[in-house]
Amino acid sequence: MKLTLTAVKQINIWVFDHEHDNTIQEPLCNGTELVLDEYFQLDMNRKPNPGDKLEIEVSTESFDGYDTELQLQFTNKDGSTYLDTELFEEVWLCPWLQSYFDVVPESLFVKIDAVNPGKVAFEQSRKRGVNPFSKYLKDRFFQ
Repeated sequence: MKLTLTAVKQINIWVFDHEHDNTIQEPLCNGTELVLDEYFQLDMNRKPNPGDKLEIEVSTESFDGYDTELQLQFTNKDGSTYLDTELFEEVWLCPWLQSYFDVVPESLFVKIDAVNPGKVAFEQSRKRGVNPFSKYLKDRFFQ
C-alpha cells in the first residue's frame, strides 16, 4: 500500500492535507520535522523556509528509487517511533498513519523530494507555450 502527500513547511513544522479522514494541516512534528528539514537541505542545498514543499511517497513495500527505510522501534496509542536507516535518526509518526494503513507497519519505504519552485514555474510556463527565456532574448537582440 502506498501513500503520497505534499508537506508544506510552516514556521517550525511541516504539515500536509490528505483526503483520508478529511485531513487538513496534519503536523509532522516531535522530531520528524527536523529529519524532513535535513532531507530538504540535502535536495536544495539550503534550509527550508515557510511555504517550501516536499513531495513524500510512503509505501509498506520496497519500490525503485526510495530514499530511506523506516524501521519500527516502538509503538503505543500515542504514535510510533521509527528509525530512519539513511540518517540514523528517529522519526515519530502519529496514529493517523495507523488509520491510513490499518496497522502499524514494521517497515516503511520513503521517497522524499524537495519541490523546486523555480523549476515548477519553468515547467508551467513551458506547458502554456511560453519560452521563459524570451524576455532575456528580446532585451538582448531587440534593443
